[in-house]
Amino acid sequence: MAKRTSERARGGVKLQPADAFDLIRWLARSQSDPRKAVAELVQNGIDANARTITIERRRRGRRPVLIVRDDGEGIRPQEDREAALRYIATHIGRSHKRNLSARERHEQIIAGQYGIGLLGFWSIGRRMEIRSRVAAGVTWLLRLIEDEPRAEVVPGPPAIDAAATFTEIVVSDLHLAASRALSSRRIAEYLGAELRGALVASGAAVEVREIDARGQVVDRVSVVPRRYEGARLDVPAQIAVAGYPPIAIDLYHVGVTGAVELTCAGTVVAERFEELSALGLARAPWTDPALCGSIEFSALAVPPGTRRGVIPDAAADALVAGLAQLAPRVQAALEQLAVQRHAASERQLVVDLRRALRGLRERLPHLGMPTPLLGRGGRGTERGADPLGAPVGDAEAALDDPRAETADEDADTSVGDELVPPTLLPPGPAHHVRIVPDPIRLSPGGRKTVRARVFDTHGQHIAARTTWTASTNQLSIDGSAESSSRVVQLDALFEGESVTLTVAAHANGGYAVTTAEILVVAGPRAGGVGAGIPEPMLVDDPARSWRSRLAQTGWEVNIGHPDYAALAADPRARLRYLVALFAKDLTLSAAHPAHESVLDQMLDVLSLAERNLLRSR
Repeated sequence: MAKRTSERARGGVKLQPADAFDLIRWLARSQSDPRKAVAELVQNGIDANARTITIERRRRGRRPVLIVRDDGEGIRPQEDREAALRYIATHIGRSHKRNLSARERHEQIIAGQYGIGLLGFWSIGRRMEIRSRVAAGVTWLLRLIEDEPRAEVVPGPPAIDAAATFTEIVVSDLHLAASRALSSRRIAEYLGAELRGALVASGAAVEVREIDARGQVVDRVSVVPRRYEGARLDVPAQIAVAGYPPIAIDLYHVGVTGAVELTCAGTVVAERFEELSALGLARAPWTDPALCGSIEFSALAVPPGTRRGVIPDAAADALVAGLAQLAPRVQAALEQLAVQRHAASERQLVVDLRRALRGLRERLPHLGMPTPLLGRGGRGTERGADPLGAPVGDAEAALDDPRAETADEDADTSVGDELVPPTLLPPGPAHHVRIVPDPIRLSPGGRKTVRARVFDTHGQHIAARTTWTASTNQLSIDGSAESSSRVVQLDALFEGESVTLTVAAHANGGYAVTTAEILVVAGPRAGGVGAGIPEPMLVDDPARSWRSRLAQTGWEVNIGHPDYAALAADPRARLRYLVALFAKDLTLSAAHPAHESVLDQMLDVLSLAERNLLRSR
């Protein structure tokens, strides 16, 4: 055994770089994004438990500089400042964070492990100076120069107004390309996305300032952690992973422009899952454009220079296994939200279509509504049924039907207009009157029975003579002067006009008056041939080429047609398409059936134009 061990020792080789600084050069050059380099400096401040971090763009002399200042506990705060700065200069690639476990890094929101984040200044400028002070002691400086193997550690000049503990990093001689990318608003927006998790967890306040040559602040922007829009998915917020911190899930349904980020300790390591094809994660549902948000796993190992991507190891395998368990629930939640949004979109489409075609009878009286489109108010569905298959409540059905009668809201009026319930006291003089219903909802051309209820000084319901007047002659009132009810009809559409109904009551020497508002509701004009605008009955028939047609049950639209599918994502384009279909079917109903092919050719041109316009946006 001893002989075998000695043979192995003679053949063993300890790895070491041929040129240590050449290895440092490669590490420094691996960071090509100056914004990411600034994010590393800010992350260091967050790691030091800073409450306030300030980033300044200014000029010193003629040279542009970038300053990152924080009030954290400082670099290796337990050591003398000179010794602390010498340590970080002579231990590149060695970080105290590396001694922490994955769970400890997760709890402290720390991403760095390699101690090379400071070298990222090579992508920002030529020179960097680190100023450090702890507990009101002496300020010391560490000076580094791009592509220079030596650094300098010297005492700093005293500053009267300096904080007792601070760390300040000054990068000077900025590269021109980097300076353009680091405008105050650009860097604030980038940091809000890049360090979203770390900022939320730490609560640190980060501000970017632009300072002119006179030392005046000309612009200041607070870094706000990015907030995701859309509907949050009903999925677990965390997934337990054996031997590692849990995977944190924050996902939203946003439509067609989303992307899911992968973060490690709050820092973005992949902006979208398409970048994780090596782990087999560049697939649905994680790449679904309707999905956005972030997935956080602090145990990941990331490339030390760029901090982008994931090193495939046991932690990466744990991430893949955890997401495999979550994927079916995410897919189910996406499908459920897609169905809900589609149904809401189709319901809104009906409202928009009726709004687009209102006033059709008045403005185009020569067009008659075909018989299949007639029904209750021109609807192609029965009352209480939504044409999209969703049930409609009684109140909504009554609102959609312009001729629906509204029953009196109080039970004691059900005995009729001339009868009143028995009273304990003799009827007194009229004291007040109430109109039922109030407000009154009417569609253009709609009719409704309205009742006046008169009460005496004791609050008893009494019989009375009533006088009814309207604020416009477009509201007709029918009924007997001895009756307490009238039938009101709205004869025209009022665009933004207020309509009121006034009732005056006389009884037993008393007088009372009241006014009710009439709400003009959007809907078809009721009463008579050609009065209504139909709701489209959506039919999914992709195997056939018809776009729309008049059937005995109403107006049918083929949502399986390629033109409808191409325009479905844009509500305005889809609405224009349906208006064109309705115009075609209405015109065809009064023309010879042979003209249908000509009208279809016109629709081919309109549909092509709409699709081309959508692509050019």
